[in-house]
Amino acid sequence: MLGQYYMITGIGAFALMLLALITGLFGRNLRKLLPGPVVLKVHKFSALGGALCALLHVLGVHGY
Repeated sequence: MLGQYYMITGIGAFALMLLALITGLFGRNLRKLLPGPVVLKVHKFSALGGALCALLHVLGVHGY
């Protein structure tokens, strides 16, 4: 069960940070397809969610 926690938080952090990177780099092109506030909300959610998952992953690895 503990291994699943590390796997979920690690993969979740990687996926969300990758989504934040994509929306950050290609945000101008995405705004042509989607409304601007939607792209900004996706970017903020993925960046903060990725940071939170990474924090939970690191704290879990160190036993806090």
